Amino acid sequence: MAVNVPIRGGEVQKYSATALVTDPPEVELYFDPNALPDAGRIDTEADCLVFIETGEIVTLISSIEEVSGRDLLHITVHNVIQHVEKREFFRGPAGRLSLSCRRKGPSGGKPFAAKGVNISCGGMLMMVHQHLQKKEKLSIEIRVPEPVGKTLETDAVVLRVNQVRKGTFSVAVRFTNMDSETCDDIMAFCFAEQRRMLREQVLTRDL
Repeated sequence: MAVNVPIRGGEVQKYSATALVTDPPEVELYFDPNALPDAGRIDTEADCLVFIETGEIVTLISSIEEVSGRDLLHITVHNVIQHVEKREFFRGPAGRLSLSCRRKGPSGGKPFAAKGVNISCGGMLMMVHQHLQKKEKLSIEIRVPEPVGKTLETDAVVLRVNQVRKGTFSVAVRFTNMDSETCDDIMAFCFAEQRRMLREQVLTRDL
């Protein structure tokens, strides 16, 4: 299974681990020897995401209770998300993503920019200045900011198109070749964005 370990300063590092359920919802995560950073660098106040693939993707949203050396974490699972259908994918804000789209096929034309509205492992809602057609196939490059800090590539099909104003369209797409690692990265971004927005709201209220 894959584990996103939160690091102080907002960073996230991904590791492979083996889980031992001790006293549900308490779980022990075992890593390769000395794989983890020093205990002082691990942010025990942030969520630790555990991704399990069992024919479908399951995400365990957990809190870190104890760091034992550099190869063992004690966590408590406080939420489970089972992604059986696209509507059940956790969805997060996508405004900070940098998106580049291109129509698939020999006459696809030049890439065009898009503005993300929200995103999940199942698909995305975005704003574009191109008049796309329902069922049209796209290739999408998604540049994800820190703490993920990756460029993801995926294919998609257009589900819905609504004209917002002249020359601007709201487009819902479904991802058609989303693998588990890319899904992990999108989920990690969504949770990081929720934490960032919550911190900003707290800071605003304190001003």
